[in-house]
Amino acid sequence: MEKLKLLMIAVVLCFSSTLWAQSKVTGVVTDANDIPVPGANIIIKGTSKGTIADFDGNFEITASNGDVIAVSYVGYTTKEIAYTGQAKLSVKLEQTNTELDEVVIVGYGTVKRKDVTGSVASMDAEQIQQTNKVDAVSALQGQAPGVVVQRTDNKPGGGGFNIRIRGASSINVNENSSSSNGGFNPGQNPLFIVDGIFVDDISFLNPADISRMDILKDASATAIYGSRGSNGVVLIETKGGKKGVLKVDYSNYVGFKQAYHLPSVFDGSSYVDFVKDAVVGTQFASGNYAYRKSDVVLSDYFDAEELQNVADGVSTDWVDLMLKNGLQTNHTINMSGGTDKTIYSVGLAYTKDEGTARGEDFTRYNIRGTLSSDLTKWLNVSVSNYITNAIQNSGSWEGFRSAYRLKPIGRPYDENGDLKFFPTAKETQITNPLFEADNVTRETKYLQYLGDFALKVTPIEGLTLTSKFSPNIKYSRYGEYRGLYSKSVSANPANRRAQVNNDNYFSYSWDNILNYKFETGIHAIDFTGVFSRFSQRSEGYYTQVRNFTTDDYSFYNLGAGLSVNDVSSGFSKQTLESYTARVNYSLMDKYLITLTGRYDGASKLAEGNKWAFFPSAAFAWKISEEDFMKSQNVLTNAKLRVSYGQTGNTGEGLQPLGSQSLLDPSATNLGDAAYPSLYVGGLANKNLKWERTAEVNVGFDFGLLNNRINGSVDVYHRKNTDLILYTPLSNLTGFPGVFENIGESSNKGIEIGLNTTNINSGGFKWTTNFNFASNKNNVDKLYGGKDILFGNYITRVGQPVGAIYDYEFAGIWQLDEEAEALSYEQKPGQVKVTDVNKDGKITPEDRKIIGQTAPKWTGGITNTMNYKDFDFSFMVNISQGNTMRSNFHSNYAWGWQEQPNRVFNGYDVDYWTPENQSNDYNQPGNPGPYGWAIQYKDVSFVKVGYVTLGYKFPSKFLDKINVKSLRIYGTVQNPFIFTDYDGWDPENASRNQWGAAFMSRTFMTGLNLSF
Repeated sequence: MEKLKLLMIAVVLCFSSTLWAQSKVTGVVTDANDIPVPGANIIIKGTSKGTIADFDGNFEITASNGDVIAVSYVGYTTKEIAYTGQAKLSVKLEQTNTELDEVVIVGYGTVKRKDVTGSVASMDAEQIQQTNKVDAVSALQGQAPGVVVQRTDNKPGGGGFNIRIRGASSINVNENSSSSNGGFNPGQNPLFIVDGIFVDDISFLNPADISRMDILKDASATAIYGSRGSNGVVLIETKGGKKGVLKVDYSNYVGFKQAYHLPSVFDGSSYVDFVKDAVVGTQFASGNYAYRKSDVVLSDYFDAEELQNVADGVSTDWVDLMLKNGLQTNHTINMSGGTDKTIYSVGLAYTKDEGTARGEDFTRYNIRGTLSSDLTKWLNVSVSNYITNAIQNSGSWEGFRSAYRLKPIGRPYDENGDLKFFPTAKETQITNPLFEADNVTRETKYLQYLGDFALKVTPIEGLTLTSKFSPNIKYSRYGEYRGLYSKSVSANPANRRAQVNNDNYFSYSWDNILNYKFETGIHAIDFTGVFSRFSQRSEGYYTQVRNFTTDDYSFYNLGAGLSVNDVSSGFSKQTLESYTARVNYSLMDKYLITLTGRYDGASKLAEGNKWAFFPSAAFAWKISEEDFMKSQNVLTNAKLRVSYGQTGNTGEGLQPLGSQSLLDPSATNLGDAAYPSLYVGGLANKNLKWERTAEVNVGFDFGLLNNRINGSVDVYHRKNTDLILYTPLSNLTGFPGVFENIGESSNKGIEIGLNTTNINSGGFKWTTNFNFASNKNNVDKLYGGKDILFGNYITRVGQPVGAIYDYEFAGIWQLDEEAEALSYEQKPGQVKVTDVNKDGKITPEDRKIIGQTAPKWTGGITNTMNYKDFDFSFMVNISQGNTMRSNFHSNYAWGWQEQPNRVFNGYDVDYWTPENQSNDYNQPGNPGPYGWAIQYKDVSFVKVGYVTLGYKFPSKFLDKINVKSLRIYGTVQNPFIFTDYDGWDPENASRNQWGAAFMSRTFMTGLNLSF
């Protein structure tokens, strides 16, 4: 009993001594400039005891002698302090070079930024979310040097983009191309890989779900993907789980869009003058130069109703009537957490984007889930699923066009307030566009599933074996209906039309990856071997039916149509098999070598040429790690990179069976009856082989002034050989054309990226991200030496791919140039073009190269400023030096159709008249034989992408409501554009604007919440 008492006393004494040894410790956390670091984490290492620094960096914690107090904050090096009884601590944190330590995805693996040997640009989740874009591609605009993103469709959910990484890598200017601007077309977009899954576009993604995007640019970086990476690679990683307690993140924004940068058309009174000037122009075109506006009799061109409207001062702004403010909103919630063995993440998102015209909207739902679990010490299983359901309503084909062409002297409503189908009795060609939204349906609906199922085995330390199966399944349906009071039907029931396109797409990637890492002394080796198989198949079905008795069914009841107009279907399949090996070798963590080889086989190419080997090598030297650099403190980081690599391409226009002769359907008349028949639609090419791209890249990464300035400079030369092009053949051959290897091209350029900390003092921090890229594209060789001309685009040795070849606009013929104009068989007021060979006449030989479709240089600037809890940022996107034939100027700017008694509305500009002899726009009604030359426009621009002001609530306030972080903000998207282009949008100036949409700016507010 006595022993038990003694034992109890000893336990109490021990416990008491522990209590007596614990003390309250106060302290303050600051950075290198003695600025408080609010929100810094302070914990007793090895325990769960911790606290967070308040707004002024102050903290209080209980510690015992011998404890280690760890102080950390994102972007700073963790500092550990041994507690020996200090009453107060002053902790100064040093900022880490997070850019060098960030992990970069390089294909079938990751490396730290400081160990990258190729040319790679990156965007993290914060940068992506800061842009607040509906689609992921838009978030790339102006953000990465050498990456040109051109939006081709402004409709909500349109997803139309041309993306070029270091210029055009293939010619692809052929009659099979869907592009309207030559060599700058969607067939040359980079390879997108989402969580290891190959996809053609990323419009289905919710940008808030993306954790990072890495863009592989040079051939050594893309070599791991072989032929699929010939146009560059964009690797996208969605948000996954992290070890720890459940974390919930919610973000949203809501705002409205409005159209802007709209070319002005004539109002009622100026339209009447325009008609008079157009009538005078038709007289000038016939040689009657004495005819003037005072000679015009309006009753010859306007009926009684229109004359009365003019007298009443009717002036209808049809464009304004079509416009509305469109709602734009997004809600995203993400939940993540995990244990030492299992981590998970689940996300839900809803996006709504309305257009600035009635009948246009886009709705998208996203569901995302990931799970990764260590079943044993050597076995890991992971699953990733991404599901998108989206609906896009594209509105009318005609409403946009009609609003710009309708006479402003017509009335939209009758005396009863009802819509008038024809604004005036005389106007029977263009209907009231306000009918279109209720009478035209163009709906695209799709359901897409991306999955990734991976099994990873680690039999020994350093060795992992991974097998991944990644399916991509997409079902899409396009439905279109044109009702009785649409323009194309024009109240004729027989013209009612419904059509449905159903497309089923399935592809999968099966990747088997071996990775082995080991270090011994000063050597480190990372080996990756991959066997990959990609298979793709798609099928489509199309039906069009006409002559409906009612509009009640839309396109849902095709059987109600009395006549079947067209039925067709299609199927395609292709496979790609690859064997890849890559070795990363590091010597003393100073000298880095990457060697890659990939052996690809493609079913599209001819027998005997299906397989090819593509090697690459890259070397990097960390100069700043050398002893002779230790004595200086200006260059805190320096790395030289040199690489060479080859990739392949199967030709962008080449279909799965494009190297073979195919039979196309036709009909043959035998007597009075037509019988189905077949004909050979193309000539087989048994020698068709891979396009090859060889690229040399020299880069230098640097950090200056304690890494307050970080940047990189890359210079590259990319050579493309055996380019594949569909070449037309003479009709005498009996074949329309053939795919063949026709020549060589090259891209040379420079890229500069800078990240600077301009000010970091007194609670104010200002950082700038700057990028610049210049690319020169050139056709180096054409087998046979002859130019290849498609429309107004030419492929010519010594000129860029997509060069525009046409007559050069040289002004307007003036009255005092009447005699000279007559020598060219032209008249005053008409468009003048350059007589290139000075032979006194205009012939096809006077055509010349007048521009290129790709910009000569691009850039972007993002500025971010933080003052205490406030932040302000803006981004500028720059594109300079490209030319397009403007669809606005060719189809909308001039309303005079040279038809008796018909004048559409027109573009309100300073055009030529006898009294106003301008030199910019021709006389209405008198364009002359080369009127289209005025339609070529410089489409250079400077766009302000966004301006954002935000406020982050202090932690001392949020702690009371158990919220980890809360930020609110206001943003204006696309607030300004600076350009000489006077059409709608310089980015898509050449697009056929039927069914197009206006450029818009968006005003929105939002919040980011974590708890």
